[in-house]
Amino acid sequence: MILTSFILAALTFNPALAPRSDSGVIAGTIQADSISPDFTCKPGAICAKTRMPNPRNGCFFNNFYNGSEGGTPLTVNVTESGSNGSAVFIYWVNATSTTLKILNKATVNFYCPRST
Repeated sequence: MILTSFILAALTFNPALAPRSDSGVIAGTIQADSISPDFTCKPGAICAKTRMPNPRNGCFFNNFYNGSEGGTPLTVNVTESGSNGSAVFIYWVNATSTTLKILNKATVNFYCPRST
């Protein structure tokens, strides 16, 4: 019993055996200026658009709004144009029936899995 506890403690606290914190995931934030000069966006319109810098395909995107930047409830549409490293375009669309206002810049968080 003591030997089992010792082995378990050695495995648990040994940094060489600890799981790596680098998961290979790339995460970040992308921003774009509003298309409208007064930052308003009519229903069904594209409110902002940009091209992803250093594109990777297979990423996940979600709209970001914190009360001082971004816009809600904007829908984020993503267009990938081919293999890994090809152009990835991001569009923020007003999917509501009312006019929206974007604060500062349209913002999206992205998460890209490790490329294989």
